[in-house]
Amino acid sequence: MVASGLPFGRWGETFSGDDAVAAAMIDQVVYHAQGLTLTGDSYHACQRGELLAKYNRTPSG
Repeated sequence: MVASGLPFGRWGETFSGDDAVAAAMIDQVVYHAQGLTLTGDSYHACQRGELLAKYNRTPSG
């Protein structure tokens, strides 16, 4: 399982700007893979907001 918050088009940024390495990795990952694209708010971000509200805090502390 591979999970990333970046779309494939930005994977080169992760590998020191080496788009060729990123493209080779993507080719290997997706050859027999099924992709899922999830949308919506992050479950953890939602929980964090609820906790901050509960304790009357701002995200910065």
